Amino acid sequence: MEKVFKIFLLVILYVYGAVRMPYMKNRDKIKYIKNKNTKLEKMNVFIAWLGMCLVPHLYAFTNIFGKYAMKITFWGRSLAAFLMILDVVYFYYIHRELSNNWSPILEIRENQKLITSGVYKYVRHPMYTQCWAWVFLQGIVASNAFVWIFGLLSWGFLYFTRVFNEEKLMLEEFGDEYKEYMNKTGRILPKIF
Repeated sequence: MEKVFKIFLLVILYVYGAVRMPYMKNRDKIKYIKNKNTKLEKMNVFIAWLGMCLVPHLYAFTNIFGKYAMKITFWGRSLAAFLMILDVVYFYYIHRELSNNWSPILEIRENQKLITSGVYKYVRHPMYTQCWAWVFLQGIVASNAFVWIFGLLSWGFLYFTRVFNEEKLMLEEFGDEYKEYMNKTGRILPKIF
């Protein structure tokens, strides 16, 4: 049964990649007017990639993390796998909403618009929400403490070193419109009040 979960994790990782690929290709066609593509930003993205992609691949193809196995039931792992399928659908939806405004690094594109419709009506950074779910769920599907903790830490490092800079960049670009948007929305979860 372990092999089934390893194969599932690989397939879902490739589906995430397939969803993102068209947006990566379009990214280079649109000029940016502000860019925070620093060495720190590149390093942070690389660290997140390690936990979100490389470590799960190592888990699937080797047994080097075998001593970190957790005792999660088949049904618990299956539920996490189902939620990862929903997460990848959410990932697609977020990319579709952003369209040409998406970028893997902090930058403002030429003719960039502030997206406030769809899921962005409630959450300013739904892709960050989605990534938190991704790293949380992949550790449960793997039933492996190393995959789980390393994924959470590597993504968390990127999140906490980036989100405040991103909001600063958006405030510089969109000013009062973004301030008002911030008052109406939560950062990664909808505002309740």
